[in-house]
Amino acid sequence: MPNITEPAAMPARLHIPRQREQDPSADPVLREHIDAMIDLHPGGLTWRRTYPGALDQVPHARHFTRYLLADSDHRHDAELIAGELAANAVRHTASGRSKGTFIVELTRTTATTTIAVYDCGWGGIPRFGRLFGIDAEHGRGLAIVAALADQFGYDGDEEVGHRVWARMLQPGG
Repeated sequence: MPNITEPAAMPARLHIPRQREQDPSADPVLREHIDAMIDLHPGGLTWRRTYPGALDQVPHARHFTRYLLADSDHRHDAELIAGELAANAVRHTASGRSKGTFIVELTRTTATTTIAVYDCGWGGIPRFGRLFGIDAEHGRGLAIVAALADQFGYDGDEEVGHRVWARMLQPGG
């Protein structure tokens, strides 16, 4: 059973505003056209890409996300989420070991955008509600993800790996 956490379950100490709001009138592609294309596929559109398990691949995962969501209001937040989840996969699981990999998956419907990162396992369980000291140099990644996402969670286990995901609702969705 997947572990799903709503942001309300998080400590109230952290508030991160949404990044750069876009003026919809400046968008050259009509939202109705994008939504119509997405609706042609039951369950929305899904893209996946596999990366070597190295930190120098995290910017490539961010770029992949930004490129696929270029017309989305959530593109900046999604890019940041993908980067945080990819970095965690490399740092805290077997994905960062020799011949390790991680997978970035984006699923887009007219109502939601979901970013997921699959790791190779043998690492810790993702802890979204972890508290950290104000002077801590590490440990804020999942707190940032939780602050930006409307829902988040993980599936899997240490042996087969985890799918750590974050979902953002489309405006009006």
